[in-house]
Parts: sequence; C-alpha cells; structure tokens
Amino acid sequence: MAVNSLSSVQAANLRESLANRVEQRSQQASQARRADQGERSERRDAAVKKRVEQNTDAGRTRAQSNDDAATLQRREAQAADKKADTERRQTEKSTLGSRINTTA
Repeated sequence: MAVNSLSSVQAANLRESLANRVEQRSQQASQARRADQGERSERRDAAVKKRVEQNTDAGRTRAQSNDDAATLQRREAQAADKKADTERRQTEKSTLGSRINTTA
C-alpha cells in the first residue's frame, strides 16, 4: 500500500507540476501579447504624431505661400495705384498748363 500511496502522491505532484507549467505558459503568453500590443500601440501613436506634424508643416507651408501671394498682390495693387496717381497728376499738370497758355 505504501507503494500505491507513494505513486498517488507522485501522480498528484506530477498533475500539480503540469498544471503549474500550463498556468505559467499561459501567463507568459498573456505577457507577450500585452507587450506586442503595447509596441503596436506605440508605433501607431508615433505614426499618427508624425502624420500630424507633416500635416502641420504642410499647412504652415500653404499658409506661408498664401501670405506671399497676398503680399505680391498688395504690392502690385500699390504700384498700380501709384502709377494711376502719377498719370492723373501729369494729366492735371498738362491740363492746367494748356489752360494757362490758352488764356494768356
């Protein structure tokens, strides 16, 4: 009977050891899955951050281009106004001069 008892104790120990190994493997697999998910999440976050930065840079570049175009248009308008003003003054001087000459 002692041999039988010993072997049932050994069998119980073996079952417990196997159960412990299965539990340990399960925990390791869970930890590995969490680590993989964490790494994937970090990579996704980094990719999103990079896209946001690129979009921000592109938006900034577009805004700068729009500002440059508006500045150019404003300068062209100012030059056209100045030219029109100069031509108007010249016309007024010519008209005034011709009036003086004709009345004199």
